[in-house]
Amino acid sequence: MIPPSVRLDPRTHADLTTEARARIADTCAELRAQDDPGETLIELFAWMTGLAIERLARVPDKLHIALLDMLGIELRPPAPARADLRVRLSAAAQRPINIRDGTEVGTTRTASEDSIVFHVAEPFTIAPLRPASYVIERVGAAREIGVMDGVAHPHGPDRIPFAQPPEVGDAFYLGFEQSIARLLVQVSLEASMARGAGVRPEDPPLRWEASQGDGVWSDVEVLADLTGGFNYGSGTVELQLPSSSGIEPIAGRRLHWLRCRIAETTRVADQRAAYQHAPEIYRITAAPVGALLPAEHSTPEFAEPLGTSAGDPGETFTTRFAPVLNLAPGESLEVQTPAGEWEAWEEVDSFADSGPEDRHFTIDLVHGLMRLGPEVHDPRAGITRHGSTAPKGAALRMSRYRHGGGRIGNVSPGALSTLRSAIPGVASVTNPGPAHGGVDPQSVRSARAQAALEIRTRHRAVTAQDYEFLATAASPRVARAVSIKDAEHGVTLAILPRIDPANRRLTIDELTPDRELLEVVAQHLDARKVVGCPVRLVPVRFRGVSVVVNLEASPRADAEQIEDRVRDALHIYLNPLTGGDGLGWPFGRPLHQGELYAVVQAVAGVDEVKILRLYEVDLQTGERASKSAGRQIMLAPDELIASGEHIVKVNRRER
Repeated sequence: MIPPSVRLDPRTHADLTTEARARIADTCAELRAQDDPGETLIELFAWMTGLAIERLARVPDKLHIALLDMLGIELRPPAPARADLRVRLSAAAQRPINIRDGTEVGTTRTASEDSIVFHVAEPFTIAPLRPASYVIERVGAAREIGVMDGVAHPHGPDRIPFAQPPEVGDAFYLGFEQSIARLLVQVSLEASMARGAGVRPEDPPLRWEASQGDGVWSDVEVLADLTGGFNYGSGTVELQLPSSSGIEPIAGRRLHWLRCRIAETTRVADQRAAYQHAPEIYRITAAPVGALLPAEHSTPEFAEPLGTSAGDPGETFTTRFAPVLNLAPGESLEVQTPAGEWEAWEEVDSFADSGPEDRHFTIDLVHGLMRLGPEVHDPRAGITRHGSTAPKGAALRMSRYRHGGGRIGNVSPGALSTLRSAIPGVASVTNPGPAHGGVDPQSVRSARAQAALEIRTRHRAVTAQDYEFLATAASPRVARAVSIKDAEHGVTLAILPRIDPANRRLTIDELTPDRELLEVVAQHLDARKVVGCPVRLVPVRFRGVSVVVNLEASPRADAEQIEDRVRDALHIYLNPLTGGDGLGWPFGRPLHQGELYAVVQAVAGVDEVKILRLYEVDLQTGERASKSAGRQIMLAPDELIASGEHIVKVNRRER
């Protein structure tokens, strides 16, 4: 089988002959005559050069990988998908429930598909917390109410937690002596019904918040409110607390606080509503009934032996499983000392700056190959060692590493529901949101395309193009990066995360890079940027577009199916990752109404497009502009197109 051709050099035979004639004109003008033997030589060498280009284009992938390796260019490893797992207990915690890191949770296995397994990324203990303090705050004045065994029984006027009528800012607080981060907490209340003007039970003007320290409060997600915002009186409120918690001084007590505050508007509809009469709380307590834990689609290996050193420079060792995911803190090559202790060595990108005593190693993540420092022989400088060698006979191991990952881990909400090993006290586990961030290993084709840029940058950022390339090289989770002119902040880069699969309508949350990804990119650039040059990383700006289409379909066409196909086609075309020419919508490229006619008309079963209008849409709220955007939508140089909700109406043509 002939290997597929790769267009490494775009020059044709005509291009080669034209270039040769131009060079001869400068060096040997007497060979310019068309009937001169020089023309024959030009044609001959152009033909031979074309053959060489063609043969080079047919080099198999295995040799391409070897050539890239010689240049120090390695394929990027896969990235693991990440998800939050909600662990629910069978009852409120009465004793510590320990969930170790590495706990396996997977999808349901079927006859045709294996289970996709996620692992809890860090250990967590659900402690049997109970409130240590109950505080009410009316018109800015805080008052502590006594708590007995984690339960508060207010009496008299203290039963009314808010002013009469309640004012914005009034609140009641539950204080805990230990951190309440990540906990799923159930607040139980015995209370009278509140009365209000325009207060809806499903969307009351209340804010549940958790203290972060230094006067900062974070929103708490309300999963269920059986009190109906105090409209129903007694009941329970189930709250998912944020991933961090801090101590705050309230009424003279320094505790971790959970509070319920009167707000000016409702949370969901953002409409004004007000209580006219506050509820009376006769009894209140709270207890953890679960937790939200980070997990990733990977398999950890612990203390895996790699072999024994021969004491030679440049030794290599291979892990049992590959590809290996990027090493995290605590994951390292370890060498056993004569005293029997394990000594961790440091991972480096290259041995260029390593001295003979530096305990450094490099790792090829795709192949799981670790290298120790080499010995360089120079006729003038003599023998130079870059990096230490392991003692002869010393055992080597990986303290810990992870393998797996890939886009297969980007599962839908609720897919992770099988706890592989039972944990006493745990009733269920699931992922409330979709898993994201899983990326397959870099392809050879992609590595070829980036090789020229990587060689040119030499891992140093000087120009805007250098910064853009190094940002995409920092993590496989970075899909695109663009430099923004910003005289105030130095270099500003807009980052677009990779999403798999991307050929669908993408939400603004998916298109926004998370803090962890921005930190990885920032650290990568910080080691390679010009000294003293500040770098600011921001999300990409998007221009949301909603298309309204009225079309006629062929007589026998399925109208509902055509509607779905047209929407899918628009979602793929108006897409920052797959749109335009299929490589992602170009930054700053305007959208013209006419090109969408062609997209819709290309859908099988569409006979004629009657109406097609463009509207700008707010991707955060989904609100569409009242007026059409006209025949084109202009974009700023750092903006991308993203789909809102498209409205498609299909009329079947009569025979």
